[in-house]
Amino acid sequence: MSKILIVHTSWYKEYIDMMVDTASHILNESNFSINFSCAPGAIELAALAKNKILVKKQVPEQANDYVGVLFLGIVIRGGTSHYELVTNEAFRSIGSLAMDFPEISIINNIICVENQGQLEERIEKNTQNNTRALVDLINEKSS
Repeated sequence: MSKILIVHTSWYKEYIDMMVDTASHILNESNFSINFSCAPGAIELAALAKNKILVKKQVPEQANDYVGVLFLGIVIRGGTSHYELVTNEAFRSIGSLAMDFPEISIINNIICVENQGQLEERIEKNTQNNTRALVDLINEKSS
């Protein structure tokens, strides 16, 4: 069975749990095995995923031959420039990870919103669409 790594943030736990449940349901229906890792925040997501991917090179008997990585996170704009810094760096580092590991399908489902209302409007549909996009990308890369 092919393995997927879901890396999520610890912020907004109730919403992250919803995202994890939604993604897990879709991936289980598609017969993927799922491993989970929790990062303290969005900026740390890519580094944590890279660590989990590289375990196979450091400890071969614990190989994690992932075919895909799904990032789940939420960033809600506050009154400071922190929002811009977090979103820009998180997206840049995930893009760099995808370039470093082109054999692994990587999808970013960090939802960036102005407020909780926008989050509630987008969370389910975005997570469903991005999880299905991961499955489609894995299938495309394997064909």
